[in-house]
Amino acid sequence: MLPALLLPVFMAVSNAFIVNVATPSIQKGLGASFADVQFILTGYTLTFAVLLIIGARLGDRFGRRRMLFIGVALFTIASLLCGLSAHVTMLIASRVLQGVGAALLMPQVLSLIQANYTLERRGAIFGMYGATQGIAATAGQIIGGLLLRMNLWDLDWRAVFLISVLLGALILALIPFIPESGSSDRAGLDWMGAALAAAGLLMLVYPLVQGQREGWPAGLVVSLLLSAPVLVLFAWYERRLLRRGRLPFMNIDLFRHKVFTFGILVVLLLMSSQGAFFLVSAYLLQLGLHFSALQAGLVIGSMGMGYFLASLFSSRVAAKLGAHVLTVGSILTTAGYLLLSWAVRTTGVSSDIGVWIPALAVLGIGQGFVAAPLTNIVLAKIRTTDIGSASGVMTTSIQIASTIGIALIGIVWLSALGAHTGSVSAYPDAFNICLYVLAAATALILPLALMLAGRNGARRS
Repeated sequence: MLPALLLPVFMAVSNAFIVNVATPSIQKGLGASFADVQFILTGYTLTFAVLLIIGARLGDRFGRRRMLFIGVALFTIASLLCGLSAHVTMLIASRVLQGVGAALLMPQVLSLIQANYTLERRGAIFGMYGATQGIAATAGQIIGGLLLRMNLWDLDWRAVFLISVLLGALILALIPFIPESGSSDRAGLDWMGAALAAAGLLMLVYPLVQGQREGWPAGLVVSLLLSAPVLVLFAWYERRLLRRGRLPFMNIDLFRHKVFTFGILVVLLLMSSQGAFFLVSAYLLQLGLHFSALQAGLVIGSMGMGYFLASLFSSRVAAKLGAHVLTVGSILTTAGYLLLSWAVRTTGVSSDIGVWIPALAVLGIGQGFVAAPLTNIVLAKIRTTDIGSASGVMTTSIQIASTIGIALIGIVWLSALGAHTGSVSAYPDAFNICLYVLAAATALILPLALMLAGRNGARRS
């Protein structure tokens, strides 16, 4: 039963990293623009984010194993469509469908673990769940690069999607061995809240991606400006549902807890910078330094290994430092970006980038020390009855942050490349500017981490 629960997690998480390393090849193969590539990435993450909580509610109502099967089936079909896409519009639409499948399957895994394993075994199972995510993130870049290097049957970038078809078929064969479970709760689904959230986020993300390409026409500027009131309307509507005793799409009252608000801000800063970094690093390595996709995946893999190891040992560090593990992680993350910037300036356009590896390892370790213990530190201060809602909001925030980070970094990246047009070091110089922006963003995690640690200490005393 356990492989049937962990393999879907590996498939959904690794997919984002496998596709990321293939973005330059996808752009070349389909004759797409950089904005199109951003939509290929954000179409998946935005759909995933908006439908994640709805997916959990559907599992409670109609059966978690059933929704897991439907989610994996949709993801598998969408992966096939991605691999068969003849133009970028079809690929973006297929990626959106992949996001729907991921949103249906991911929440069922945690619920099925809760339902099928005793309290004594859950700690080990959840540890394996976290390790699976770490392995998927680390291996995803390398798998993507390896598939492009092998270029089986001249599939090129299409192989990074078609591999999920094979994995999906295996998972579908295993799912019937999982016992079914559900919930007696038959509360109505908040489709209006989901629609308002989707509309507000789309009105925010679409102009950020397309604005640079189209010269910021009035329509995109208006959309960007209107996204704020639409999201405010969403918050008002959700609070109105709570006051009426109905179940909202998102429990807005959670943000009255300062620990939770600080935690969400850390998630937004960390994950937006991470999503942005993976995108621009793929372009620097493959287009700027002419690395193969496999070589690029192996380089970024050193960061993933640091992230994985820090995640494994973060509980031990947290046992000694408490919430200050986040303080250490935030300092190392910012230092990692600055060290990498120094390394990039040192190597320039040279492909001899061994000096990058320690900086990438520091960056990965820093991110691991923030990401791994954050959920536990924040949820420990939330009432037991609200933990389900809080964890759902945090998971959704990760996908939203990645979407926004990819959208924003595109503006910085294209502007920096444009400013260095004609320079032999255009790509390294543009990448350095992006690193300064990411270092500045993650530096804001430090005061938040200190406030979280202070409140954690105050609660203990």
